[in-house]
Amino acid sequence: MSYTIRTAVRKDEPKIRELFLEMLRTIYDTKDVKGYDPGYLDRYWINGEERIFVAEDEEIKAYLSVEVHHDPEADYIYLDDLSVTEKSRNQGIGSALIREAEMYAQKIGIQHILFHVKKTNTAALRLYERLGYKMFRDDGERYLMKNQGGVRIKEERVSAEEYVDFLKRTDLGSQYPKKRFEERIRKLVKNVSISLTARNEEGLLVGALFGLTDYCYWLYVTDLGVDRDYERQGIGTQLMKKAHELSGGEKDIAVYLIANENAVPFYEKIGMKRADDVMKYNHIEWTEWTV
Repeated sequence: MSYTIRTAVRKDEPKIRELFLEMLRTIYDTKDVKGYDPGYLDRYWINGEERIFVAEDEEIKAYLSVEVHHDPEADYIYLDDLSVTEKSRNQGIGSALIREAEMYAQKIGIQHILFHVKKTNTAALRLYERLGYKMFRDDGERYLMKNQGGVRIKEERVSAEEYVDFLKRTDLGSQYPKKRFEERIRKLVKNVSISLTARNEEGLLVGALFGLTDYCYWLYVTDLGVDRDYERQGIGTQLMKKAHELSGGEKDIAVYLIANENAVPFYEKIGMKRADDVMKYNHIEWTEWTV
């Protein structure tokens, strides 16, 4: 299934209210639940800092509400409600929404992200720990979870040596011809139009995207990879979204790439489709090997 993530608008409110009730019925295992009070969601429609992000294909399948708090001790984001409709669960949508919120936090300059999770919701706890969140406080029936620095997306150049080390920890290591490998990698990292990195809190390179663009009509993604220990955390999706924004945005820029067959499901999930209108001329002398 492919889906897109966007900021919700007022006309999405009926579906969001519906998903909220579905979430409560799942958590409390009863149909006797109460929805949002009238006017509760109005604060999200006034063009302030607070947001609701939705995931949709033909219709909205999930949402995440994001509260922004400016306290004397520290600014922080609180993730209030996350609901994915039953038929769309276990497809990475919840993770993608959380990563969207993390990107938004970066955009507005907020480092800390917190939210509550019921202690009995063990599946959610495993998900959040995998995404880099830890228990910050015991609040009785719930834990208050907090990000641990997390993975940071940044536009920066990397050295050839660091990139080669990164390739050894990814599935990209077999996509390059062996001939003049080191020389060509040095040219690659130096000359791409867009160079994005994802680093963990220790500064280790755990994700990378390189792209070529005219900043007017198209973006060609030459490289997209994620450290095997950090896969299925939404990092690839974040990198693709950031590259699209930097090159000019989805309203102006078409994205192209050559995908390994094993990666096709990922690209389809973020909304890309196979193309039949691309020509190529390829006489590269190719000796298969793995970095």
